Amino acid sequence: MAGLPQGYEIRFAEQLDIPALIAADRAASELFRPTGLIPDMAIIPESVPADELSQAIENGMIIVVTDDQGPVGFAMSQIMGDVLYLDQVSVDPSHGRKGLGRLLMLHVFALAEDHKLSAVTLSTFRDLPWNGPFYRSLGFKEIPRKKLEDWMFVIEEAQAESMDVSKRCFMRRPVRRGLFRLSG
Repeated sequence: MAGLPQGYEIRFAEQLDIPALIAADRAASELFRPTGLIPDMAIIPESVPADELSQAIENGMIIVVTDDQGPVGFAMSQIMGDVLYLDQVSVDPSHGRKGLGRLLMLHVFALAEDHKLSAVTLSTFRDLPWNGPFYRSLGFKEIPRKKLEDWMFVIEEAQAESMDVSKRCFMRRPVRRGLFRLSG
């Protein structure tokens, strides 16, 4: 695929990838520790639980980026009504600053298009550089609170148990049919 750094591949996750996905997620979560945005990181899971990863893999909803040692990052999504909700994007920081997160997102857009969904949505920290500003650079726009779906309030309620949700927002990016035909 054009734009993919040499030595990396993108593909759908397999069950045997779960330990590497957990390792990448744990490494990526360490980026939040010094921000103070998640006050007590000990009360949230260190990674997406293995059973949730397994179910998402069965549903064809995890895209991984790999090097010759295996997965170093992933994007996990689920279909919510007529949109694809991005649950998690994690890239091991030792593989950061290579555009891997952006390339994973292009594949997420293609996945939404393949499922004939209207948009990709997510919840993120509004101002953290690798969160809100990153997603805005990909065409996401913040969803006004009065336009949030009921399921978004359920997600927000769960997030409120471990973080200040006033610093977070939901964002949406329409699917642009035919723009994200990726191969390889």
